[in-house]
Amino acid sequence: MLCVAFGHEVSNIRFGSANLPEKYCLCGLPILREDGSYTRIGHIVSCFLSGHRYSAAGIRDGHREYVCELCGHPLLFDQRRSEYARHEVFRKKVRYRCNLFGHRAHEVTRRDGLVEYACQCGHSFLRAPQRNTLLKHPLVCLGAGHFIKFVTRRGRYAEFCCRNCGHTFCFVSIEANRRA
Repeated sequence: MLCVAFGHEVSNIRFGSANLPEKYCLCGLPILREDGSYTRIGHIVSCFLSGHRYSAAGIRDGHREYVCELCGHPLLFDQRRSEYARHEVFRKKVRYRCNLFGHRAHEVTRRDGLVEYACQCGHSFLRAPQRNTLLKHPLVCLGAGHFIKFVTRRGRYAEFCCRNCGHTFCFVSIEANRRA
């Protein structure tokens, strides 16, 4: 019943240790399929209030990428300017100012038919080209969670993108589970 109200629960910790061919929510339903279907995911309140624990996921396009070990929230930092880009693992709270007033984003690269943007806070988006790069989360994402579908596989992660705001998420991929 909680999934109907708030969206399915995701956990990179659970996905990484499950070693299953599909990902399942605690409600028992399969989620995060790579067939073009959407999965509605809820917000992980502990990450939002207490902060995320990020691990390095790779370097690309002059940026260092990190993924939250629990909720799959990625961060993308310019290697030349960010203090975080020097770390392998760190904790970071949500930058509430950006969430309320918008992310002042810059273009990172063009891929998968979209433009990838990143804010100085690390928040990244995949969207159609934007004239205004002050990117905001619509209220539907705040209230109903994110409606995400598979975009691509990168390294040990499968990347998903929200259809409403362009927010990306990275979850441990099935192939990574099989190699472990």
